[in-house]
Order: sequence, then C-alpha cells, then structure tokens
Amino acid sequence: MTRPKPSEYPEYFLQYINLVQGENPIKSLEMQIFTMQSILSDVPEEKEDYTYEKGKWTLKEVVGHVIDTERVMAYRALAIARGDKTSLPPFEPEDYMKHSSFNKRTLYDLAHEFGQLRGSNISLFKSFDEAALDRIGMANNWKMSVRSLIFTIAGHNLHHLNVIRTKYL
Repeated sequence: MTRPKPSEYPEYFLQYINLVQGENPIKSLEMQIFTMQSILSDVPEEKEDYTYEKGKWTLKEVVGHVIDTERVMAYRALAIARGDKTSLPPFEPEDYMKHSSFNKRTLYDLAHEFGQLRGSNISLFKSFDEAALDRIGMANNWKMSVRSLIFTIAGHNLHHLNVIRTKYL
C-alpha cells in the first residue's frame, strides 16, 4: 500500500500519518495490538483512573478514545471503500467522552476490546483492493481516501501510545 498523497486527507491528519513508518500500515496496526496490550497489562490498578492534570482524561478514557476513534474512522473507510457517496458526519471526541462510561470498566477489559476491534479492522482493511484504497469520500466536509483513513488510524494510535508512555506512566 502506498502512502496517501496530501490531496487524500485534510492537513490536520498529517500529524498522525507522519507517525507511521514505511508503506505498510497493516503491519503497524498488527504490532500495535501487542504494544497496547503489553503497556496496559503493566499498569498497576491504582493508576487506571490516573490523570496527569486536572481536566484531562483518565488513562481508561484515553484508551476508550482510541477505541471510539478507530470505530469512527473504520466506518468511514468501509463506507468510502464501498462507494457510499453520503457525506459522513463529524466526530467530536469530547462529546463522545461526555456520554461514555470508560471509567466504570477495567483497563484489562478496554485492552481486550481494543484487540478485538483492531483484529476485526485489520481483516476488513486487508480485504480492500487498490481501487477501494484509492476511493475518496467526504467526512466532516473533508475529502479523505480509504488509504488515508487506514494510515490515520495507525498514526492516531501511535500518537496516543506516546501520550500514555510520557504522561500517564
């Protein structure tokens, strides 16, 4: 899979796409399952609800945000890959967080959910042929290719793994 061209995504997503090494985001997605679960399995129970600053999300909320974002981006990739011409709605993470219950769950449960979701999405992404990867659709009034969404998912997770390592652990 080739890297997306700047015309395939809004500039905002460059920060995530640039975190993905090489031209194989699927390999990055696969490795992230083990990385995320390994990091989270070492977190002591008393740090599961930790936040590094007042008003910031807890560690469980960060993991929940990664899960929510992946679901939204994967749906966008599926819809665009299948030729859906609908302009897909925006995604406001803060609004999603207000209506979540991540802090009532265990970090183990969230890590398990992440692994299941990611595994399912990898299977979906591997099923896309070159024509599907090239398709461009509209999401939040932005033009986005399926390819750019896959790279964004991988980069978004890498971004938050870095945040978890530096601010939460």
